[in-house]
Amino acid sequence: MIKFFRKIRYDLMGKNKTGKYLKYAIGEIILVVIGILIALSINNWNENRKNSVLIKSYKNNLIENLSIDSLKINETISKIEDELNQIYKFEQRVSNSSNPYDTILKIARYDYKFNIEVHYDFIGDTYQVLNSTGDIGLFENVIIEDLNALYNLQERALFSSGQSFETYRNGLTLYAQKYPFSFGTNLIQNGTVAADKVWNDISISNHATQFNALIIAKGDSYRLALKQLPLILDKTNELLIKLRE
Repeated sequence: MIKFFRKIRYDLMGKNKTGKYLKYAIGEIILVVIGILIALSINNWNENRKNSVLIKSYKNNLIENLSIDSLKINETISKIEDELNQIYKFEQRVSNSSNPYDTILKIARYDYKFNIEVHYDFIGDTYQVLNSTGDIGLFENVIIEDLNALYNLQERALFSSGQSFETYRNGLTLYAQKYPFSFGTNLIQNGTVAADKVWNDISISNHATQFNALIIAKGDSYRLALKQLPLILDKTNELLIKLRE
């Protein structure tokens, strides 16, 4: 094809037909430009098709991640509310007791759960990939803003939950140095002779204040969680709706 056009140009130049040559040259340029535009259009179409497939894949992964997060957050909120309700019942038992120190002792030995539900497990794999590859730019601005806002909320919640867990764990360590409590790995289990000897030798007033400090630390952690988790849950569900549209 190139040889064909070249031959025409040479013929026109050889016959000194300048006007026709210029017209032909302009026509050839137009054809080249049209060819380039067609090639660019095809390339853009291919890129758009690839991006469309990629966005769909990312959306599906985000929907899966966020759906799991939503379920887990709901479960965590439910557990926290149950535990706060249990703590409230403990408070009522102590307040209505004629021998509050003994009541606190019984609660600590037999009823209280020493674990704490402040470890959040958000799934951020897809979001991290989007940021590291720059593919987050494939999404509309409103989705990008919502994704960033959600994961900022999650980061703040993870930081504060880590701090509150550390506070509770430190208190639990101090408590365990004086009092045996029912836990998985514990040499002095409740109901054993060793446990009875330890409990018989303690100061029940000192125990009451130290155990109360644990209750306060757990309650503070849970109240903070109930401020943060519902916000994260709402943002998660809002984003899910937009991604599914």
